[in-house]
Amino acid sequence: MKKKKTDNKKHLMTIAAHYNAQAKYYDDVYESVICNAENRAVARILSDIIDGYVLDIGSGSGLLCDLFDIDKYVGVDLSSEMIKIARKKHPDKHFIMADMHALPFEDNSFDTVVSLFGPLSYSTEPENLLQEIMRVSKPGAGIALMPYTLRAGKGLDIGGFSTLLNDDVRKIFYTESSLMKLLSPLDEVKVIGINYFLNTYNKFSSIMFKDTVTSDYFVDRFLEIDEKFDSILPAEFARHMIGIGIKPRFL
Repeated sequence: MKKKKTDNKKHLMTIAAHYNAQAKYYDDVYESVICNAENRAVARILSDIIDGYVLDIGSGSGLLCDLFDIDKYVGVDLSSEMIKIARKKHPDKHFIMADMHALPFEDNSFDTVVSLFGPLSYSTEPENLLQEIMRVSKPGAGIALMPYTLRAGKGLDIGGFSTLLNDDVRKIFYTESSLMKLLSPLDEVKVIGINYFLNTYNKFSSIMFKDTVTSDYFVDRFLEIDEKFDSILPAEFARHMIGIGIKPRFL
């Protein structure tokens, strides 16, 4: 047991060091037309569940606050440098350093719990993490978790640099079925793929026509249509996926 705790502490320290090193240019790396379109797609998908007191796990530089105007919000992250940036961008919001497996909140505190772009994949104990998320969530709370997909883990058309490419940090790359299984304690679970083919289209366009997509309207429409592939392709074929469920009202 002591060795397991020591290994987990080292893992958390590695994650924190990785994102501390990335913090000063993190937002700039993800300022492409496609990245911004993916953010808008996430906001559209989450618009029905963001409500009340919101917990943001792996809050990074404050992306969720960039996407939504949230009155009651707290963001948790392992990286002190990312938290500094988030506090500077959103001085009216509350950001704290915390381990997502041991959240410093009372039971049944939050109406919504969100974790965007990867934190779930850094958990080596995802079942325990989900139980901790459910502990701090109110009955009926919306829960949205966004791990790295198997496609991303294979480096297939991921669209350039990504922090997930660091092999020094252990990660779990998810399939739609593995995410559905993890979220099975929740009600009304669904998994949505985001960006199946936009990166591939952009790569082909660059090779064939020496041109890349630059229109916000075009990429937004592309991603809206692209989501329809959910009906024929599992979500791990997408660049990103998000699992959404509801904490049961009666346990």
